[in-house]
Amino acid sequence: MAYSPRYVGLNDIPVQIPDDYTDTQKLAAIEFAEISMELDLNDGIPLSDKQLQDVEPMVISAVKQKATCELAKGAEDPDSVALTDLSSGGSTKSDYATDAFCDRYDEIIMKIEKSSLLGDESGGDISPFVYTTSDPTPTNEYQEYPVDEDSFDINERYG
Repeated sequence: MAYSPRYVGLNDIPVQIPDDYTDTQKLAAIEFAEISMELDLNDGIPLSDKQLQDVEPMVISAVKQKATCELAKGAEDPDSVALTDLSSGGSTKSDYATDAFCDRYDEIIMKIEKSSLLGDESGGDISPFVYTTSDPTPTNEYQEYPVDEDSFDINERYG
């Protein structure tokens, strides 16, 4: 069964480079990009409509960048696709793809993660889950109380 894109269409990629790719190549790149994005943002689970509500344009942009990255670095020879002008500058397609599209994908994903727009209830604040020993005088709740072992009777207490 062929992959059915969830976030972008075949005509959305590649971005900013000539389109010399087959639908099969594009579909494979989109599948990789969408799965990568879901792994990076949602532990491999497709984003829900609620999650997409605030981040859909950024998600679409990230998927386009990642898919184009995969297409552009797919060829072994810089002259094998329509990026021949890059070979004169000593760059390879892989370097170009990394600099132009893969890094842009990483940047977009990082911004989405930092924004807490996917519904992170804590807003990225983990302080309620962190214990610190920087305060040498804890509250009374946690102070150690002297125990009088002679007066402690477990049957009386939990009887």
